[in-house]
Amino acid sequence: MTGHLRLRLLHSGLLALGLLVGCGGSASRNPADAQAQGATGGAGDDQPGGAGENATAGSAAAPASGGASAGGSGTINGGAPNGGRSQDLGGTAGAGAAPTLALPRGCEPRSQAETADECSLGVYCDTSPSVLTKCRRLNSGRWQCQCDPGKPDRVYQVDNAPGIQACAVAARLCTESGLKVGKETCEPTNDVSDDDSCALELNCGKPIDLGPDTAAHAWLSRVSSAACYRAASGKSFECSCSDGTVATNYDLLTDSGKLACGPLVDFCLSGETPNFEGAPECWPMDSFSSSDSCDQTEACAVPMPLTDGVSLAQVDLESSNCTSSPGGGSECYCTTQGSSFSFQLATDPNAASCESSLSNCNADAVIAATGPASCEPTSIDTFNADACRADLSCVQDATVDNRVIVAEGRLTLTCGRTASGMPWWCSCASDQATARFELGAPDLTAYQACSQAPAGCQEHLTVRLGPYGDFVDPPDPLQ
Repeated sequence: MTGHLRLRLLHSGLLALGLLVGCGGSASRNPADAQAQGATGGAGDDQPGGAGENATAGSAAAPASGGASAGGSGTINGGAPNGGRSQDLGGTAGAGAAPTLALPRGCEPRSQAETADECSLGVYCDTSPSVLTKCRRLNSGRWQCQCDPGKPDRVYQVDNAPGIQACAVAARLCTESGLKVGKETCEPTNDVSDDDSCALELNCGKPIDLGPDTAAHAWLSRVSSAACYRAASGKSFECSCSDGTVATNYDLLTDSGKLACGPLVDFCLSGETPNFEGAPECWPMDSFSSSDSCDQTEACAVPMPLTDGVSLAQVDLESSNCTSSPGGGSECYCTTQGSSFSFQLATDPNAASCESSLSNCNADAVIAATGPASCEPTSIDTFNADACRADLSCVQDATVDNRVIVAEGRLTLTCGRTASGMPWWCSCASDQATARFELGAPDLTAYQACSQAPAGCQEHLTVRLGPYGDFVDPPDPLQ
C-alpha cells in the first residue's frame, strides 16, 4: 500500500467518526456554574411529573438560558476524561475535534438526530437498559427531555448543554437508579384571573446534582396547574387542579376568581387529602311559585378553609317541587345529591310549602311514621308458571320535624317455586333492606302469588320512609 493511499484512508476514517458524534466546541465551568451545582440537596429518587412549553422553573442560581445553541461552543464535561460516571466518546480534545458526549459508563450512541430545536439519541448500554432520549428547546433556552424506556413519565430540563448534548445528559439521568435532587422551586408561566375565572400554571423543578465533571445543569421538572370558573350557584367556583401527574376536580367557596387559583394549586402540590367535616353552609339559588306549582333550589357545602377568603368544598344542590293534586293538596318531592323523597301535603303549593319541603331531605330531619304503610301494585309480571315479579307504590302517614305529611315509598318483590305443586318462596326489597320468606300455597298461580306476597313482605321488613337512592333488587327467593 502506498503512503498516499494510507493517508487518504486515515483521513476518511477520522471524518466518518466526527460525523457520527455531532458538532460542538469547548468551554470551561465558571464560579456561577459551581454555585448553581452546589445548591442541590440530599439523595433520593424523586417523584415524576409533567412539563409544558415555556418552562422556566428550577435553581435560581442556574443560568436562564442554555448559552450556546446546537452546533456552537461548549462541551458537556469540559474535556475531562471519563470522570468516574461519564465516558468520552467520539474523538479527542483539540481544534476541530468532535464533541464529547457525557454518557453513562458502558454506554455508547447508536443513533442520533439533531436540529436547531430538537434532538434524539439512541443509547446502547452493557449494564443498564438501553434508552432513546428526545429533547426539544424551550423558549427559555433550556431543553426539555424524556426517555423511553427508563421512567418515560419523568420530564427533565437541561441547561448549558444544547442539542445532542442535552440528549446525552438525559440518557445519563434515565439510566441512573438514584438521583440527588435539591429543594423544589416553582415559577408561574401563566397567571390570568378576573372576578369570574382564573387559570394558573406553575413550572416546578428540583435541581439534580450532576457532579463536578460537567458544566451542564439539570432539573427534575413538572408542571402544576389550576383553573376555576364561577358556578351557577353564584357563590362557588368549579375548579380543577393538577400536581403534574394527577388531575382532580374541586369546588371552591370564594368571592372572586382573583383569589381562587393560587391557594388551590398550593393545596394540590401539598398532596393533602381534603377533610370535609362539620356543619354545611347553604345559600339560595333559584325559586319560583304560582297558583298551581312551586320549586326551590339551594346549594350546600361543608367548607375546608385554605386561606381567610378561600375554602375547599364539595357543593351539593338540593331542590324541592310541589304541584297541585286533583283532589286538593300537593304532590311534592325533594332531592339531594344521589337521593330523593316523595310525599303529599294537605296544603296547596306555594313558596312556603316548597321551602318546608326542601328541609324534608335534610340529613338531620326527624321522620316518624304515624300509621301503617299501604301498598298497591303498579305492575305484576309473570315470567312463567313458576316465577313472577311485582312493583308496588306505598303511602304512609308520617311527620317530618313534626310537620304532617303522607310519605310515599316503593316496594319490589319476586316469587318463585322449584316446580308446579311445590310451595312458593318470595323475597322483597325497599331501598337497601331485603327479606325472604316462604309463602307456601302451592295451588296459587304465579300472578296470585305476587298479588298475595306484599302482606308477607310487610311482615318481614319495613317500607323505607325518607330520602333514598338507587333501590337494590330483591334477592333470588329460591336461594
